[in-house]
Amino acid sequence: MGRAVIIILSGALIIFGIYSVSTMSSSRHSETEAVKNYRISYVRNISLSTLDILMSRLADSTSYRVLNEQTLSLMGGTSKFTIKDTVIGKDSVIQIRINSTYEGLNKETIAYVKFTGGFVPPTLRGAVTANASLNKTISDMIIDGRDHDLNGNVIPNKGIYGVSSGTSFTNLQGAMIGGTVNGVDYPPKFPENPIVVEQNYNWGGKFPDSPDKILGFPEGTLKKIAQSGVNGSQYVTDDNKIKLPLRGVTYLELPNDDEVKINLGGLESSGIFVVHNPAGNTRVIQLRATRPFKGLIIGDYMFHLHLDIYGGLILLSPNLEMVKECKGNNDHKIYYSSAAVKEATFFASQYGGSSGIGGGKRSLNLLYIYE
Repeated sequence: MGRAVIIILSGALIIFGIYSVSTMSSSRHSETEAVKNYRISYVRNISLSTLDILMSRLADSTSYRVLNEQTLSLMGGTSKFTIKDTVIGKDSVIQIRINSTYEGLNKETIAYVKFTGGFVPPTLRGAVTANASLNKTISDMIIDGRDHDLNGNVIPNKGIYGVSSGTSFTNLQGAMIGGTVNGVDYPPKFPENPIVVEQNYNWGGKFPDSPDKILGFPEGTLKKIAQSGVNGSQYVTDDNKIKLPLRGVTYLELPNDDEVKINLGGLESSGIFVVHNPAGNTRVIQLRATRPFKGLIIGDYMFHLHLDIYGGLILLSPNLEMVKECKGNNDHKIYYSSAAVKEATFFASQYGGSSGIGGGKRSLNLLYIYE
């Protein structure tokens, strides 16, 4: 009997030992697998974080390329990467190739991105937008916030307000005003449908006080593009030295409170036209043209607008015209055109290296990613 008990206990101990060894081995295997899976996930996170960083660099400088492989240390690992122009089908795109390493594991990620277009700055809420009273500025013009193509044809149900102001608004001189609200178009008429005029908008507490802030660019970007002269851009401090027609970014920086009359002549101008100085007190007392300006005009104070604008007009000054009148201007119009504004802002994003800043970030799209 005693011998049988000893045999049974010995067998049980042997079985327990085998089970313990097996369990410990299984536990070590599970632990090893868990560590390996963690490392796989971690090196993938390094690769995707590198992609995010490189896309941000591209967005901040559209000319940024890395033809010869560079290395970035990140999160305890490293990433080697290149950024090159290439073609997929018929599309010109940018390839970002990343090879990340962490504790002996490698992860390759290939992404394709593209700059696909410009943007409409959020500040442009009406075909004419200002933080001050527009009662006198718009005179008896036709102001239409419905969207238009580059030829002035209406694109249904895609527009914005006719007028957007940070103060109250009264149509004193019989302007015909229309726009789009909640996807519904309202053709210009006088008296206007009150719904197409946005009054007392607070701009999130502060109206942008510079052209760059309007577009969400770093301060000085638009001036830098203008000074570069790229694609006809120009920076001038004397209105008599403006070269026509306007192209790219035209930046006119005038002395304080200097009053000027500007005639854009009979050639069709386009792009972004800025009239501004650091004090924000430039004064254009007449802006004239016989052909439409297509794009975005940003000024401080402007009055006597004897021209057609396809795009948008934004005025920065808190002190717009409150006394004088401009009559006989009902043969001119300001048509909101998202196409014209986007063409202008896309140009600025490309050449200013700022398409990843603020509203411009929308122009950089991730098309494909392969892991």
